[in-house]
Formats: sequence, C-alpha cells, structure tokens
Amino acid sequence: MTFDETRTHVLRSPDLEAQRAFVRALLDQFVRIKTKSVIAIKPNLCAPLPAQTGATTELWLIEEVARWIRERRAKPVLVEAPSHIHDYDQVMDITGVRDVCKALDIEMVDSRVTTMALRPLKHDDADGRVYHVGMAALGADGIICLPKLKTHNRTEVSLGMKGLMGLLSWPDRHDFHRRGVNTDVVELYRRLRSRIKLTIIDGITAMEGHGPTSGKPVSMNVLIGGTDLVGVDAVGCHIMGFEPEDVDHIRLAHDQGLGDMKRRWEVHPAGTPLPVRPFERPRPDSGLRTKIITFPPLSAALRAVRFGVSGRTKPVLNPAVPGAVLTDEAAVCPTDAIELPNRIVYERCIGCGLCIEASTSKALIPESAGHKATRVLRELIKR
Repeated sequence: MTFDETRTHVLRSPDLEAQRAFVRALLDQFVRIKTKSVIAIKPNLCAPLPAQTGATTELWLIEEVARWIRERRAKPVLVEAPSHIHDYDQVMDITGVRDVCKALDIEMVDSRVTTMALRPLKHDDADGRVYHVGMAALGADGIICLPKLKTHNRTEVSLGMKGLMGLLSWPDRHDFHRRGVNTDVVELYRRLRSRIKLTIIDGITAMEGHGPTSGKPVSMNVLIGGTDLVGVDAVGCHIMGFEPEDVDHIRLAHDQGLGDMKRRWEVHPAGTPLPVRPFERPRPDSGLRTKIITFPPLSAALRAVRFGVSGRTKPVLNPAVPGAVLTDEAAVCPTDAIELPNRIVYERCIGCGLCIEASTSKALIPESAGHKATRVLRELIKR
C-alpha cells in the first residue's frame, strides 16, 4: 500500500488485519527514524475508560506502533497524562495500557510530573507565554500522535491538536481551560509541530454527544492518518459532520499557516466514500464547572480520592423490570462489575455506561441524582 503524500488518508474497514496493515503502511511511508532514537507515542488516555467507550485509544494501535518502532531498533516511550481529576495509575490499569507496556517493555511517563519549559520560537515575541511540557516528549527524537475521534464540550471536537494538551503540566492544563483552550492549543501545536512525525486518529469506536468522556460510543471502524495534523483533524471533522472552519482551533491553525484544513483526502479501499455520520453535538458548556475543578487544591483532592470514577453516573437495577438476568449487560462490562443474575459491584464499576447501552430490556438505568450523591458519600467515607 502506497500513499499520495499530498493527501490525508482514511481507512474504512472492520477488519483488524486491514487496520494493522494500514497503520504499518503509514509508518513505513511517512516516518523515518534512526537506530537508538527515542520516539514518544502520544495516545489519548484522558480517563479511566476502555477504548470501547470511545474515550481512549485502542490498545492494539499503541501496540502496533510500539512494535514498529522496536523493529527499527529504536525506543518507544508512552507519554500521556489523564485530565485534571484522574489518577494516572488508575487510568493505566483500567484502560489496559499498563499490561501492554509491561508486555512490550515500554516506558510509561506521566507527562504532568517532570516537565521542561517550551519557550516562544526563535523569531517570536520573547515575552510570549512559556508552556511546560513533559520532558519525555520534548527530549524524544519525534512524536507519533494517536488521538481519538470524539466530540468535546469546550472545543466541539477532540482530535490531534486538542489532544496535545495531554503533554502539559498540571498548572498549564489548568490555565488552558481557564483561558478557553483554543488559542493556547494552536500556539502549543505551533511550537511542537516540527517534532510530530505522524498523526493517526483512532475512529474504530468514536464518541458523540457530551465528550470527551461522557458521550456515547459510535462504531465507525475508521482510521485517519497523515503528516499535516490540521488536515487530519479537518477530515475528522467532516466525518463527524462538523465544518472545520466552525471549529475555532482548526480554523486558527489554518489561518496561521500551520496546516491546510482544505487538504484533499483519499479513502481506502479505493472507491469507498468518506464515511460521514452527523455526530450528536455536545451540550453547551459555559466552562464554569471546568474552572472550578481545575482549581489546583480541589483537583488534587479529587485525584486523591479517585473521584473521576466514583463521581461518574453508574447503573442501577430498574424496579420496573424485576428479576431480570443481566447476561448481555455483564458481557460488555470491562471490569466484571456485574455478577449474574443481577448484582452490581459498585467497587469495580467505572461508570462507563456500556451496560446501560447494552440493556435492551432496560433492566439497567442510570442512577438518580439522589442515589449518586448517597453512593459517592458512602464511598468517600470508606476511603
């Protein structure tokens, strides 16, 4: 498989082997690395939610890229950090990334912990903002980005450019959200642009609605790849039914000459149309909640009690469907939190919502606000 380097490339296929072959072909053609070089892999691991929720990057994609790097006698390093309120270890465990990295001997780095100053570029205003980015990413010989295809309640979409926030220190992530994200994320990309060798958007299971973590999974079986991150993000927008010029950070990056949101695309297999599906939009968000939870002492406290999981809406048994056997619901639960015939083990439940989606009989429904408050309080007291 060879690619026209002037275009963004899209694969639409449910076949895992075809997906793996597409990823390897992109790497073979677009990425050049030297023996003993260090390559940072930047997936989207924003929350303790598995890939089938549409929130985080597929494990096989991380594995495929890491193996490709190893085959070239280079060193892969996984560099990423979850959002403000999530505990790093919990995210690595629940997503399964820790097991993959252990099996392949990949170093994992929480990019929020050890950072370096990323200053304005050579010909910029010397008084421009200084960002603090994970040292493992800045010290690497290149970055391969593996973002997710999903909506976002502050920026409309969360794709390659928005995903770069996962490389920032805690204070900088807090500041980005307080200032509104868009202009800062474009400037961050401008400074990192020369380091990014390839972007492959994971749209195998995407997310619509109130993303980046509370939306609904959508099976798309799509991969989007290219070296122009703005062009790759623009194609992701088209697939989700968004106009790229309506997404502020993509339009700003295009206007600044950082990429081409009008770049042509090519869909594989040849002759396949671009798989456009209008995604449900996220609910309007004033940003007030984000400004509150990004207050540093509060976000630290929420991480300490792992509120990112306990604070999610979890399922309850529907009293209108008594005696239901939760076979289908248990089959999709990624943490084995449902025990047959109909018991929910809340200590293991991560609130991903997959069981509710799978409950065609409506035997499971989202918990009420009162039930949630009582449960959260009980869990906090136990800790």
